[in-house]
Amino acid sequence: MISEIRGSVFRHFLSAAAIGLIVISVFYMVWLRSSIKSLEYRMGVLQHRKAVLVKEQRNLIAARDNLLSIASIDNVAIKKMGFDFPDRNKVFYVKERI
Repeated sequence: MISEIRGSVFRHFLSAAAIGLIVISVFYMVWLRSSIKSLEYRMGVLQHRKAVLVKEQRNLIAARDNLLSIASIDNVAIKKMGFDFPDRNKVFYVKERI
């Protein structure tokens, strides 16, 4: 009689534990899917940000190349600094002594 009562209590405990485990696993699966969706969203935002930064980097490289071009340097030297090409008749060369 006592063993039947103990067996019944044990079965109720096991069934309650099984139901609790199933409920916990369902909530865990929902939380896991939510976390994965959140990570995917963050990855999308970061990929968009990376694309914008790569585009900005390309524009900056193009601007740097434009500023460092020979035509731009000549333009700045002639117009802003007043430099001019020397007259070929006034140019003389100094030989280096060894």
